[in-house]
Amino acid sequence: MTTTTPDRSHHTPAEDDDRPAEETPEASPVPRTARERVFAAADALLADDEPVTVSTVREKAGCSNATATTHLRAWRAHQADAAADAARLPELPRSVELLVERGVSGLWGEAVRRARDEHAEEAATLQERAASAREDADRLARAADTATAERDAARADLDELRTEARRLRNLLDESALAREQAEAAARHAAGQAEELRAQAERAREETARVRDELAAAVAARAAEAEQRAEARAALAGVQETLAEARSALESVRAEHRRGEDERARLAAELSTTRSAGDRLEGEAARLRDELAAARSRAEEAARDGAEQAAARARAEGELAGLRTASAASEAVRTEGPAS
Repeated sequence: MTTTTPDRSHHTPAEDDDRPAEETPEASPVPRTARERVFAAADALLADDEPVTVSTVREKAGCSNATATTHLRAWRAHQADAAADAARLPELPRSVELLVERGVSGLWGEAVRRARDEHAEEAATLQERAASAREDADRLARAADTATAERDAARADLDELRTEARRLRNLLDESALAREQAEAAARHAAGQAEELRAQAERAREETARVRDELAAAVAARAAEAEQRAEARAALAGVQETLAEARSALESVRAEHRRGEDERARLAAELSTTRSAGDRLEGEAARLRDELAAARSRAEEAARDGAEQAAARARAEGELAGLRTASAASEAVRTEGPAS
């Protein structure tokens, strides 16, 4: 069978747009469509005498099952068309036609008819095989997709089972920890119960002591009531004594006021006496001046003895009176401060 290179110029821009973005190799200098990659992979497998199947093309082209199935179907159709073109006889050359026009026309026509019949049978067989292959490829692609989905679901179920196992293991660990904590709490509760019993015993003892203290307090309150009654009686006596003391105090205050009045009166009398003494002092000074004048006159009247003696006697009498008055004034002045 003659190997022909598939014509990749028949693909449309829509086929390029339908290809997955991840199927375009980034390392290639010229971007290639999924159809071109599938055609190239199928040609390479055919050249290496390897089976051209959906799985081999998918692995070699690096695409999905659906993409490999779709473009492999187109490749096989193209291969069938190429085989039909190769089997079709070319037109008879003009030179040969001129040579055999007369004798070979019938033979050529018969040969062409037979060739066309054989080609039609072979084309029908190829088309049936291609249709069967397409159906097989579609069925295998669906089975592969189903297997992939089942594998993914199984992996998801396995992950869920692993997660559930970890959760159960964690729950088991938590249960063990909770059991240990419960046992510790039970031991702690037993200790607290023992302590509460001891506290209850101490509370009973404290209650008995409080009752004794309460009885003592009641007795003390009764004694305090008696003492309070006695204190009230003593307070009444003190209040009476206080009233008497207040009355005596009022009498003392009245006597004190009378003494103050008497002292004021004596002070006024002393002031009057001092004024009289001052007047007497002035009178004595005046008398001294008069005595001096009299002495002067007596000296002037020395020649008159009788008059001088009389004047002297009179002056001495006046002087004696002045001395008596001065002595009385001094006595009054001395008695005033002493009183």
